[in-house]
Order: sequence, then C-alpha cells, then structure tokens
Amino acid sequence: MRRSILLVLLAGCATGGNTVEGSDSRPQRQAIFQSEQGMLLTEPARAEATEIDAPPAAVWAAVKKVYQDLEIPVTVDNAPGHQLGNINFNKSRQLGGERMQGLVNCGQGMTGPNAASFRINMSLLTDVNPNGKGGTKLQTTLIAKGQDVTAGSSDAIPCAPTGRLELMLLNRVKAELGKS
Repeated sequence: MRRSILLVLLAGCATGGNTVEGSDSRPQRQAIFQSEQGMLLTEPARAEATEIDAPPAAVWAAVKKVYQDLEIPVTVDNAPGHQLGNINFNKSRQLGGERMQGLVNCGQGMTGPNAASFRINMSLLTDVNPNGKGGTKLQTTLIAKGQDVTAGSSDAIPCAPTGRLELMLLNRVKAELGKS
C-alpha cells in the first residue's frame, strides 16, 4: 500500500513542475509538500478566458472597475506586461455576493465546507492582451488557499477554484463594457 502511494506521488512529479509559468502557457501543478518519500501536488491554477470585441484599453479600464466593485484592491497594475490584479488578498464567507464555498473548494469539515468558515487567501490575476483582430483576449487565473482561523495558528491548505469567480469577473467585464 505504501509503495503504491509513493508510486502515485512520484508519477505526479513526473507530470508537472513546481512552478506556474506565464498566463499564456498551460498552468502547471504546484508542489505543496516534499519529503524523501515523494511529493504532494496541488491541482493546477484555474484559468478562464474569453475574447471581447473591444480594444484592450477599454477592457483594461473595465477590468479595474470590476475589481473595485468586487472590493479587491488592485496591487498589480502592469500595463506593459498586460496584467492586473492582486496576488495576495484575503476574503471570508463571501466575495462579490457569492458564498465562498461556491468559489473555492477547501474540503469538508465536521460542520460542512471548509471554505464557508475559513479565511481564504487568494491570488487573482487578469491578463488583457490584444487578439490581433482589434479585440481583446481576456484571461483570469485564481490560486487559493484556506486557513482555519479558529484553530489558532493552523497551516493554510490549498483550495481548488471552481471557476465561478473567474467567470463572474469575465462576465462583469463584458457587462461593464456594455454600459459604455
């Protein structure tokens, strides 16, 4: 049994690195624990993308407005790199009117989904790139981890994004552009 677990862990190591590359590449699995027996990997970062029939400058402004509406401070504002967002912010219970357990899966506890009560630390980045046809390719990537703040100094655990936050952001950007 122990050997089969080790083989599964080692097979996982062979399928992915431990870094997340740029947003145009396929997200890679991240190492969260490594020992002599093997490595435990998280799921890849979740990214959702769409194309919008609007110039990148207009989409950039709409993305900033949506982050503001969601009460996510924009700490990454890299126009030359075509990326904006926040790589380190915390939310609990809900975000953008959605319950946290609908946005991320941090496993189950005795009282239900952990995401409902954990403090969720997130990195949410949006890439705004020209699509070569006068429009914009928009991609949002979420990485999350949760921490039980009632347990004192417990370690954070990785949480799997459901894709709903990323899609909500993209849809709100489209709606914002429809207003102008």
